[in-house]
Amino acid sequence: MTPIARGGLRLLPVIAGLALLTTVGVGCARQDPGGGGETSGSSTAHPAPTQDTTGDAVVDEEPRTDLTGQQVVEWTDYEVVSEQQLRFRFPTGSPDCYGSRAAIEEDDSGIRVATIVGLVPDAPENCSMVGRNASILVTTEAPVGDRAVEHLEVAEGDLP
Repeated sequence: MTPIARGGLRLLPVIAGLALLTTVGVGCARQDPGGGGETSGSSTAHPAPTQDTTGDAVVDEEPRTDLTGQQVVEWTDYEVVSEQQLRFRFPTGSPDCYGSRAAIEEDDSGIRVATIVGLVPDAPENCSMVGRNASILVTTEAPVGDRAVEHLEVAEGDLP
């Protein structure tokens, strides 16, 4: 584990490494959640929502409002938890160093969500480049229904 010096760019290596791992995993065949066999990972469509079939309790990230050096990290999949809640999974770093939050926009036709990762104020001076997958709950104003769920496109420097 290589330490990264405190600074605005130390989140980049973690995100880049996790993006590589996510990309490698997306290229593999995966089971269609609808039971229709395997599907190729080369589609540009967003994956269908998944369900936790393990029965294990899921511990979601607590959204933070005190992050610095924030960057949008694309979520890898989502699941419908209730009529007005979605759980998004995304790559991040050690919870000692990195926190997260989500930004949401919705209308009658769709729900757009960005997962945002940044440094916590009490992060240690040196953070290891340990990656992990995390999840965060998002509550919608209206029931999810059959609306499309998409990535929220955010211009650099315009984080909501």
